[in-house]
Amino acid sequence: MKTIITFILTLTVIHCRMKPEIKPNLPKQSSAVVFELVVPKIFMGHFYPEKVFLLKLDKSKKNLSELQMIETNFFSISRYYVLNIEPGEYAIVAAHVHEKDPNTQKDANVYYVLDRQNLEKSKFTVKPNQIRILGKYVVDFNKSELGTDLDMDNVGESIIGSFKTSLTAKIGAAIVSTVLTGGADQTDSSGYAGFTEIDQSKEMIEEIKKQSKLDFEETAWSSIPIE
Repeated sequence: MKTIITFILTLTVIHCRMKPEIKPNLPKQSSAVVFELVVPKIFMGHFYPEKVFLLKLDKSKKNLSELQMIETNFFSISRYYVLNIEPGEYAIVAAHVHEKDPNTQKDANVYYVLDRQNLEKSKFTVKPNQIRILGKYVVDFNKSELGTDLDMDNVGESIIGSFKTSLTAKIGAAIVSTVLTGGADQTDSSGYAGFTEIDQSKEMIEEIKKQSKLDFEETAWSSIPIE
């Protein structure tokens, strides 16, 4: 039990409030999105992904795998931002979790790729001169199988080259602890995932808004409306 407790504690990261170094492209005419996203741990607590991937939707494109992919570019405490995001339609598509075991020095890189149904749930619109609050998302692996949606398989492959042959699809959510403790041959793994919770309540939006104002305090972003 002591070993398990130590393992859990070493994976717990204390995050600090940060100020963005990225400046608005055009003061009072730039846009951003902000949201929280976590991945549950097996025993207790949760992981904060290293980064989150979005797709910029384009009705002129036939396949999702043809769309432009962008990544979050700022993180503060528990909030992910895409600063200077272009106005348009977007969807969350994936999250990358990176953890390191201080005892074995082994890395785990795990990619959670949303299936099409869950990607649809995350669609949102960004307007000019706006900081858009999306809410809080909890993501975990689900039972979606490779080979049933070839377009989404290709999206996953564009994020991590081994997506179509990943070990994660076989062993599920235990992958992070498995690769860290030496029980798996792959340290880069992935699989389809979905939302186990989406919180877009008034209380959650207001809390993220309050914290975002503090993140942007005394920066050029503070002049842009948060909605």
